[in-house]
Amino acid sequence: MTDNTIALGSADGKAGYGFQVQPVYSIPTAMGFNFIARGIVPISGVHSGAAFPKLGPGLVGGTGYTWGLSDIMLQGFFVPQIEGLPIKFGVGPQISLRSRTDSALGGPGWGAGAAAVAFGFVGDLSYGAILGHHWGQDNFNLSTIQPIVYYNTKLFGGSYIGYNNSITYNWTADSSDAWQVPVGLTVGKTFALDNGMAIDASLGGYGLAAHPKGGADAQVKFGISVFF
Repeated sequence: MTDNTIALGSADGKAGYGFQVQPVYSIPTAMGFNFIARGIVPISGVHSGAAFPKLGPGLVGGTGYTWGLSDIMLQGFFVPQIEGLPIKFGVGPQISLRSRTDSALGGPGWGAGAAAVAFGFVGDLSYGAILGHHWGQDNFNLSTIQPIVYYNTKLFGGSYIGYNNSITYNWTADSSDAWQVPVGLTVGKTFALDNGMAIDASLGGYGLAAHPKGGADAQVKFGISVFF
């Protein structure tokens, strides 16, 4: 299970906050593929006038900060069981649930789309990406690509440096507000436990090379992943 926490950098002198709990579970089958189920449960704190492309296409209304649960995303990946393949990949559907606790935290609402994932390794370099496109209520129409590239170092044993963030394109926004492109680095370390489990901790800093009006111009991202 992955608990991924993001703190959005300041926009117009204010900060927004996003916390995501991302449980992931792999189910082996006898039909030549594994099924990987992934959930994204977002808890957000956003201020009036903020734009949060990963949750919705418009600006947040109201006054002050609004905290609560946004719309939950569920993904399923069918991953072929092919021995000796240098890159593992999977494709499948995704759906969103209208679980928001406040209209200011609205995301896609009820919606559906498709997603794909791929990962590979070359020496100390691991690389991959999660891609998706989603349609939802109120003309929600968003494409997302999450490149993940890590170089595993010899320092401290199990440490790494690389990139892990989401690039989004909002098809219903004006061209000047459509892209959100974070540029930066993440560092982290994996701790192996005696009971076979592992814990990974990471910290990243990103500037936004492109972002919508009212969106953050910088991000601080940290995460904790627990592997069972």
